Amino acid sequence: MRILFVSTHFPSDLRLDVQGTYKRMAMFLEALKSLLQQKPAASAQLDMLFYVSPETDTSPSAIAATEKAFSDHWNIPINLFLCPEFVHAKPLSKWQQQAPGMLNFFQQRDLVRTSQPEQVQAFEDCLNRQPDAIFIHRLRSICPALLTRQSLPPIFFDLDDIEHIAFLRDIRQPPTRLITSLYYLQLPVLWWGERQAIRLARQTYVCSQQDQEYLTNQGLADVISIPNAVTLPQPQPLTAEPTLLLLGAYHYYPNINAANFLIENVFPLIRQQMPEARLIIAGKQPENIRSYGSGIAGVEFTGFVDDLEALYRRSRVVCCPILSGGGTRVKLVEAAAYGKPMVSTRIGAEGLVFKDGQDFLQRDEPQAFAAACLKLLQNDDLCDRLGASARMTAVKQYDRANIVHFIRRSMQHGLGLKEKQTLLSTNLN
Repeated sequence: MRILFVSTHFPSDLRLDVQGTYKRMAMFLEALKSLLQQKPAASAQLDMLFYVSPETDTSPSAIAATEKAFSDHWNIPINLFLCPEFVHAKPLSKWQQQAPGMLNFFQQRDLVRTSQPEQVQAFEDCLNRQPDAIFIHRLRSICPALLTRQSLPPIFFDLDDIEHIAFLRDIRQPPTRLITSLYYLQLPVLWWGERQAIRLARQTYVCSQQDQEYLTNQGLADVISIPNAVTLPQPQPLTAEPTLLLLGAYHYYPNINAANFLIENVFPLIRQQMPEARLIIAGKQPENIRSYGSGIAGVEFTGFVDDLEALYRRSRVVCCPILSGGGTRVKLVEAAAYGKPMVSTRIGAEGLVFKDGQDFLQRDEPQAFAAACLKLLQNDDLCDRLGASARMTAVKQYDRANIVHFIRRSMQHGLGLKEKQTLLSTNLN
């Protein structure tokens, strides 16, 4: 069996590229490895096609070195192929960026990068190796499959975020300008393209039961909920230190917006009541946050953190003040697995089975968010109760080993391969 894996999320640094998108990608790769290992070693082949930035070294020697690094990292032999994404030779005006995407899905700003002849040809070159199945990671990566005229084997598609919902939320975030309002005209075409991608796939994976029901109610079939999951760590004791934590990668707009909201609108209210409170902003590229370098009292920017266990150990409350985006937040699943009390916005906790008041505290307005954080900073019993309940939910619902097993069974079912013991159940309980 040969499987072709296609993605635009190229891990240029395997140590640093560990945020939620890459964790989810690795989870699917683990399932593909498990599926291939059921076949004789000589016939089990994993081809990986990444669409990369034009600055990426795609020389044969660089590809060979990266191929070995990836094979060692994921513990599976792979055949690596790299294709530069399309980038316009000259910067475009705002109107030039937006207008074509109002009428053509493949001309939208991100999607045009994988929709030109060179990118389609790279995909077709991989098709010529006759894969038995294709796994496509996220919407931007499926454009060549939609454009090719060649016959296709079964496609398994991880939509992850429902892109038109995330796009709508992003353009609603302030500041609102006339040129920003024009992005609304791209929404119908984006939704059309998502529907075409889902229909092309044998199975489409989303992050939550909520997203599955939304798409199914739109008349789309074979949509399956695959939750984001984590390898379960040991739970941690509650620290007495009055420390809040926000963890994320700050090249991603919803995380930048969340950090700005927490630092500027919430944390000052907390410091008024508890001057000794501290806020840790952890994750790479914090320089994109407005207040970075301003020396705000009580705020610590750590940058990328290798030792997550130590980071969580010194943090009493985990914050997830996400105001836009889609999918589900791995940061909440991870915090719950450590048994940490959490405060989140509605969108931050969206799609997860954690219950407000039982597993975490849900607050949206700055004053309410600050009050919830203060309550947890002062109340050990409430922290212990929420943390223990969230940990139990994470163990039941978000254990990575169980989710990987479910993915493999789902793909086996999609390919018509029988399980030795049980057949696929379409719902993960």
